[in-house]
Amino acid sequence: MLKKIRKCAAAFLFAALIISPCFAQNNSEEKSEGHGELTPEELLELENEEQRAAEQKEKLPQELQQNFIIVESVRVHELNPQVTNYSSDSQLLNGLYEGLFTISPISLEPQYAIAKEFKISRDKKRWTITLRDDACFSNGEKITAESVRDSWLRMLANPAAPYSSLFDIVRGAEAFRNGQGNYDEVGIYATAENVLSIYLNTPANYLPKILCHTAFSITHSNPEVYSGAYELEIIADRKYILKKNPYYWDHEKVTLERITFVQSENADDNTYYFNTGAVDWVTAQVNQMKLLDLSAIQVNASFGTGFLYFKMSSKKPAESKCSTVWDYPEFRNALLEAFPWNHMHKKYLIPATTLVYPLSGYPQIDGFDYTDAIEASMRMKDARAKYGVSQEEIIPLVMHVFENEFTEEDEKLLRESFDPLGIELEIRKIPSYQYYASIGSADADIFVTSWIGDFADPLAFLELFRGGSTMNESGWKNEQFDKLLEQAATADETERMKLLGQAETILLDDGMVMPLYRSVSSNIVDVKEVGGWYVNAFDIHPLKYLYKKQPKFNSENIVMK
Repeated sequence: MLKKIRKCAAAFLFAALIISPCFAQNNSEEKSEGHGELTPEELLELENEEQRAAEQKEKLPQELQQNFIIVESVRVHELNPQVTNYSSDSQLLNGLYEGLFTISPISLEPQYAIAKEFKISRDKKRWTITLRDDACFSNGEKITAESVRDSWLRMLANPAAPYSSLFDIVRGAEAFRNGQGNYDEVGIYATAENVLSIYLNTPANYLPKILCHTAFSITHSNPEVYSGAYELEIIADRKYILKKNPYYWDHEKVTLERITFVQSENADDNTYYFNTGAVDWVTAQVNQMKLLDLSAIQVNASFGTGFLYFKMSSKKPAESKCSTVWDYPEFRNALLEAFPWNHMHKKYLIPATTLVYPLSGYPQIDGFDYTDAIEASMRMKDARAKYGVSQEEIIPLVMHVFENEFTEEDEKLLRESFDPLGIELEIRKIPSYQYYASIGSADADIFVTSWIGDFADPLAFLELFRGGSTMNESGWKNEQFDKLLEQAATADETERMKLLGQAETILLDDGMVMPLYRSVSSNIVDVKEVGGWYVNAFDIHPLKYLYKKQPKFNSENIVMK
């Protein structure tokens, strides 16, 4: 699951997109991890457009490409691609680092990057990947197969690396990251200077998709040395400046000399500077009522789902004062029956009834979309009797949400829905910039999150709940669920989708998640003036492809009220 998009919790409301004077492109923090599928005709047209643009690039005046300015929300970026799970970090890091494969900005399918070719053995469990001869780090040092191996072993050895469990498909990787094996037992070997061999436990035809993830970028032992199209030149107050990496293997096709990330929470300022041509792309808040060119608003559905999920007591602090009843599916399902689905789903532009974003070939899963107070009451009564909880006992339920996640009306309705079950709901509002960092030590039963898949596969979501996954923050474990994921790894594509669908059904039946919405992203960028920028379901736009088609329209003489 490729990255968490700045783990964001708030979806865009329809009203906010249409009539609100201010709205945010990435309202809060969104956790990231396929993509909305384009028709063959749309893909062909985009590819033709890119080909035409490539032919025109050489004709562009070089002075136009000296700096490209992006305005983003305020936060300190994590510059180690192996330990971050925020998509806002990934947007910057995709310029500094590159892996063996990268995503196409058009189709989002894997394409060669530092790798130039690969072969797969007859049993589909050995991948031999050949690296480019001209791939170098930003200090001029050649990127070798040993460089790749060292980079990945550093990630596996780092307990803070959230995506390392995606490599559990590699022989010996799970034991090594859990401190139970040696590095030389991990099935990643440099068999020649530019040849890497990867030995898998089971076939995994989706391996190139995983290797597109920022976490699997090639890093150097020196954190100030980079493998991507750009290197970090300056970090200043609320500013990151990237300059073109002269040693990058594809540097001749990288057009922009510098890219500057400026951070701002002032919607009016952001709008003014975009209108006057001072900035090229805004991902932070803007004031829509003052935006001169509404065609610059790029809004699209993302490959993501916002949802609530339970946290098992094994993941709570030892001195937790929360009730342990929420470890049991009977209590969770009673709560889900009482949840005001209709009201909550109306809040969002694209409501979600299931966890996995619908994909071609994935079976239709029955989700949550209606409330049954009578069924909720009966289930709660049975659960109390089964586990020896008095029918009169008040059961606490602590919920952590972003500060703007729910309105007062929402909170009132949730309390009223749960009160007949003898549940006392406490909602704690956590600032966005603190939210995800606080989950590990938080003494709460339910958390809200928004997850954006990083590759077009149901596993991008289901891995969040696999028992041994480093991305499993819930602590939930289910042997049948894990077994289905294992079986899916060796099945053909049709059977694989069926097995993954069964796994999601188990997760939903166990009452672990409450799906709320499908994510929506919004950016302010004029594609008539900016090339190499394409709307896509990951909302990740590789920096190496960006360029300026023409000078930005300057509206300094326009009076803005």
